[in-house]
Amino acid sequence: MTISITKSNTYKTVSSIIYVRHLGRHHFAHLRAVAEGIDTVDSAKRYLGVEHGHAAQNAHLQTRDAIRAIARRQNDPAWRLIGVFIQVLQNSNKPSLEEFVAEKDLDGWGESEVVELYNDAYPSDKKSNRRFLLRERQLKLLHKIEGLAAQDPKPTDLVSGWFDDLVSSKLISAGMVTLGDLNLRIATGGRWFSTMPGVGAAKAERIESHLRTLLPSVLAPAKKLFLLKASDSFAVKNEVVFDLSISNQTALPYSLINAASDDAAIDIWINARAGSKLTATVYKREAVRLSLWLKYERDNKSFADMKVDDCSDYMAFLQNIPDRWISRERAKPGEPGWAPFRGQLKNKSYRQSIVIVTAMFSWLLSANYLKANPWAMINQKTGDDKNEKMLDTKALSEMAVIEILRYIDAQAPSPSRSRIRFILRFVESVGLRSAELLNAKLGDFKLEPEGWVVQVYGKGAKNRVAVVPGQAYDALQQYLDMRGIGTLQNAPVGAPLIASTLDPMEPIGYQALYEHVGRWFKKAISNSDLAMNERMKLSGASTHWLRHTFGTRAIAREVPLDVIQAQMGHASIQTTTAIYGRAPIKRRVDELGKAFC
Repeated sequence: MTISITKSNTYKTVSSIIYVRHLGRHHFAHLRAVAEGIDTVDSAKRYLGVEHGHAAQNAHLQTRDAIRAIARRQNDPAWRLIGVFIQVLQNSNKPSLEEFVAEKDLDGWGESEVVELYNDAYPSDKKSNRRFLLRERQLKLLHKIEGLAAQDPKPTDLVSGWFDDLVSSKLISAGMVTLGDLNLRIATGGRWFSTMPGVGAAKAERIESHLRTLLPSVLAPAKKLFLLKASDSFAVKNEVVFDLSISNQTALPYSLINAASDDAAIDIWINARAGSKLTATVYKREAVRLSLWLKYERDNKSFADMKVDDCSDYMAFLQNIPDRWISRERAKPGEPGWAPFRGQLKNKSYRQSIVIVTAMFSWLLSANYLKANPWAMINQKTGDDKNEKMLDTKALSEMAVIEILRYIDAQAPSPSRSRIRFILRFVESVGLRSAELLNAKLGDFKLEPEGWVVQVYGKGAKNRVAVVPGQAYDALQQYLDMRGIGTLQNAPVGAPLIASTLDPMEPIGYQALYEHVGRWFKKAISNSDLAMNERMKLSGASTHWLRHTFGTRAIAREVPLDVIQAQMGHASIQTTTAIYGRAPIKRRVDELGKAFC
């Protein structure tokens, strides 16, 4: 017979993260599982809501120590047994008492006689009995302390009492202060965790699982079913179903477009006015939202039926969108879980919606598709968002750039490392948009008497010339050398500016660029020495942040606004001023400082 007592772990690292603030029944379930031989890490992941082995070890230690402290205050000498796995391995040749009775044909014998014969044939191991009694004592002590100290979580409890420090801070920052808040957000469905930096689908599932452990009796509201169909509307199990069949209307005499319905008019308007695929997508989205609202909230009205009060009501609707209009899942139109909106609109999105539908009605009126435009009769001013921080910008600080470069340079050489280093240094000093970066070819670069420039086909289908300063030129030469296609002077003119890591002549798409930059940034920022608040701010950094970094850095280095406007391709200098407002503020500070020193 082999007998052993194994401590559940010998992990000595003390975590600065607090995992245990309140003791719940799940903490005792964890220690019982450990006592029964379940691996410490596996049990902690199941019962304590942690994800990684390091966190599991620390969460176990904190749970063990908290319950041991209570046992010691109870003056129970068995407190040391808490957190210890007591293992008794029985001799596999020793039959059970029932098997012994059957084997020896002892049916009908007295119980005391059978036990005496059994003990004679298979003497008991005193050490094994002692270990068995110790484990029983351990489990009994856990049961006793659970009755004294275990708390039942309530929806009104703060998340900080039941989740570890890091998760709690992210939940609170995202507006989920109590367990009830978290339950309600999860019940809403979809990507409820999207506003939490560093939390993806897997980590969100762990949070949901832990909440179910804490509040098993709190049921999340059933998710509604939303469908978008091109056929007649219908209902499925009393759920809301959206249908995009829009009412027909009689075309006006002398109409300039061949449209017998609002959906046909929408398509004609988009084809005539949208200058890009992205713009067309946004136009379509806003037009469809208004059409569905007229159908379901205004008894199937058409555009021609809209009155001034309908416009006002739609503006109010956009400011407080009902739950049934918000998607519960990431679904395409026509799939379960789809709805016209993904969440409440931010102030800028709300303003954009009004601007687009107003422009559409103005165009349809000019085309003689509509008799009147009710949007022209109401005040469309939406005002500014009072919570907007006007001087905040999605830009990397100089220290953040240094930290990211330090991480990149510390990695083993690879095509991926060379590409991210080029993107960072090039866009930071040139300021191109992502689409401009992806569409550029090496043949677009030219050495003019003034220096290196690149011709860009940019936003609004407009051409412009962007200057390539020394930092960008050096970064490009190093990147081309890594790709093995020569220097900028002799590289193939048809080669893409940014290429696949597998083929130096193969371009990449927007999604690949977005994921490539995001992946490197996340790793670099998480391994940086930046302050926690800056790391959280940069958790969503993307390629577009580098364009803002260029603008912010240019302002800080006192580059004239008209130069920045031309380089970035802004339609007007007011756009540049609105985005990078520090330059005029600095001038105001300087001038007012002279007058009121």
